[in-house]
Amino acid sequence: MGKLLISARTILPISSGPLKDSALVVSGGKIEDIGNATALRKKYIRIKEHSLGNGVLLPGFINAHTHLELGWIKKRIGNFKGFTPWLQQIIRAKKEGVTNQEIKESVADGIKAQIESGVTTVGEISSYGGLDIPILKASGLRTILFREVVDSKEDMMDFDTFETSSIYEERLFPHAPYSCSPELLKKTHNSHRKSNRPLGIHLAESKEEIEFVNRKANSIENKIFPLIDKKSFKRKKANTPFEYLSNLGFFAHSKITTVHMVQVESDEVKEIQNLDIGIILCPRSNLFLHVGIPPLKEYAKLKRVGLGTDGLSSNYNLDFFEELRVLHLLFSQALGKEASYEAIYSATLGGARALFLEDKIGSIEIGKEADLIFLNSNNDSNNPYLSVVSSTNANLELLMVRGNILYSKKTISPNN
Repeated sequence: MGKLLISARTILPISSGPLKDSALVVSGGKIEDIGNATALRKKYIRIKEHSLGNGVLLPGFINAHTHLELGWIKKRIGNFKGFTPWLQQIIRAKKEGVTNQEIKESVADGIKAQIESGVTTVGEISSYGGLDIPILKASGLRTILFREVVDSKEDMMDFDTFETSSIYEERLFPHAPYSCSPELLKKTHNSHRKSNRPLGIHLAESKEEIEFVNRKANSIENKIFPLIDKKSFKRKKANTPFEYLSNLGFFAHSKITTVHMVQVESDEVKEIQNLDIGIILCPRSNLFLHVGIPPLKEYAKLKRVGLGTDGLSSNYNLDFFEELRVLHLLFSQALGKEASYEAIYSATLGGARALFLEDKIGSIEIGKEADLIFLNSNNDSNNPYLSVVSSTNANLELLMVRGNILYSKKTISPNN
């Protein structure tokens, strides 16, 4: 894709207020200029323009936490009530086995769902030896591939080698406090400090996790560990999952992306802010598993808060538009009229910051990567953020990653 001037009735930079009748210039995969459409046409007289018309141009959505590999498992989950019965079903389904082809098809189907719902970046949890990697690389999506770390696979893990390209990056993801011993958490953290690559971890998702770090009788040790032939490990008692990792020094001088963060005390939010920790909200997954609702009013004050669909093991689908609307409804209860902006922020710049990628993506600014989507005006509102919240995949007309068009309902080229 050569240099291109793209205009739209409304542009949402996210990092600043809405722009009317404006345009931007994309060159070399990045945003070269932004401004009034008429002024840019005069400034770049030799560049052909593509006018998107009525609608909203904004940064592509960032699905900061998902398990594309687990699409196959949806058909194997029956009725359950609560986190432990759900996890028992997941373990049994995995024990029954799955073919490599089923996993690859799950990833391919998941990628299609991402693109069709406006997602330009995925934070993918990879737990099947990298079967998802070539498919993700070929997709054109920007990918943060989190290699899952658990006690049972420690001997097979590579803690030193990470691949990176312009739109692909590998990081480590210790699964959770109950699936990684303190020693493994420290080993993973040492790798992080050495490589300076951010880490991710599931944290504070359920009340069962609180009981586990409290060293009380808990269903994780009593019901889950026996299913996977796992022995209990020594650990220091803590009141909350966040306190447990804090006591291990896990957050010290680190870039950590935490996922779920439902069971968090109000007084811990200030510490989270001071430590500059990223948080990924997965509202539909939390409701699906009956684990509760995060402290959204407090989280709205933070900058590094993103949004994820989780996987089909704990969600109805991977439609990011639907995830966004549920987050908006929950934010509405906590924030009122600010809810629409906060929801869109979490889906874009907040997600970039939660993944420590805000220098590249998440907002429309000069020098940032051209990861963009355009939504037509069929759900138009006086509030452009609410227009985005109200949109579905039927409104998506354009999606590009680093200037490369992955989805378009119209022909776009610098020569049209």
